[in-house]
Amino acid sequence: MTYNQFIHPVTVLALLLTGTAYAQLPGSVPKAPTTVPPKPASMPAPAATTAPVPAPTATMPASATAPISTTIAMTTVATPADSAATTLDQAVAASDKGDKSAAASALKAGADAAEAQAATSKGDFKGKLMNQAGNLRKLIPGVQSGLVKGAVISKAVSLVKMALGANQISNLLGGGGSLLSSAGALTGGLNLLKGGLPSLGGDAASTGGSLISGALSGVSSLSGGAGAAAEPAVRNQLGGVLNFAKGIL
Repeated sequence: MTYNQFIHPVTVLALLLTGTAYAQLPGSVPKAPTTVPPKPASMPAPAATTAPVPAPTATMPASATAPISTTIAMTTVATPADSAATTLDQAVAASDKGDKSAAASALKAGADAAEAQAATSKGDFKGKLMNQAGNLRKLIPGVQSGLVKGAVISKAVSLVKMALGANQISNLLGGGGSLLSSAGALTGGLNLLKGGLPSLGGDAASTGGSLISGALSGVSSLSGGAGAAAEPAVRNQLGGVLNFAKGIL
């Protein structure tokens, strides 16, 4: 045993033990596995959810969405006959208030307007309208003096108004054209006739009212889609009204 071995027995012993250990080790030391285990499957990211955006809705104006009517509305057309009748109504109103001067002045203006209508008329009622306007004119002196008033004036004015209405209808029927575009004027003429019925009283007013109401209903159909088909019947109704007016005037 050498000096070094003696001096460092522990060291020698350690070396001997280490050599023995290495002798007993297998020829090769298994290497650590190089395969990396797969990562755990990651959870898929939540899909982005987008709130559905409603498609813009075009707003149509009310006029574009409203149903289109094919029926022509019937309106009463103001005519010179209506203006004359209005003036005559003013005469009655002035007489009722006791204003003799205003009543006489309105009667004269109404009679002038009625005669002007008769002068341009080509219908069967030209002469009757002229006669009724003349009868009205004869009352003017009495109205001015106050001797003629009330029911007498009302009756004379009603007859002139009826003659104005009948003359207007007669002119339209005798024109030879279609009545489809004349519904408003026909309605105005019938209303003038109707306005004079109360002054007649009795059976005449009842009969006239029935005839005029039927004609008004018929005339209203001229403005619809079946106006052309209804025209012959309407002409017959209007003819019946004019025959009634001839008997009264």
